[in-house]
Amino acid sequence: MSVHPVPAGPSAALRASVPLLGALRLGIGGWAAVAPGRVADGVGVSADQREAAVPYVRALAARELVLALGAFAAYRRGRSCAGWVAAMAASDAFDALVYELLAELGTLDAGKARRSTIFALSGAVPEAVTAVALARATRASDD
Repeated sequence: MSVHPVPAGPSAALRASVPLLGALRLGIGGWAAVAPGRVADGVGVSADQREAAVPYVRALAARELVLALGAFAAYRRGRSCAGWVAAMAASDAFDALVYELLAELGTLDAGKARRSTIFALSGAVPEAVTAVALARATRASDD
């Protein structure tokens, strides 16, 4: 049984989603790696806490890069990408939860945290839908 990265059945948009999601992750991860202070500021970390947040932003950068490279590798090797896209959705959903929690605790600026939550959810929801569609398409092509 061969596993295709994106089986022949899915639409062109679904087939194109994996490299596009990977490219977006590379961009976000690269930005977080190069400018962790700006990312911390963007999610609502105060100026006096920015340096303390940098290691966490770098960890986020590493996660983004691993997700992107993992999805690209699976796609290139002809393996299912549904798990990688599901991991992207889960990581974004977790980010949204953390932003809301930290805003509620007063650790992050509430306005910036809410915008970051919306941004994270704008990734999590379509990624979750895409992961389900990829998993279904993979199962259908294996039948």
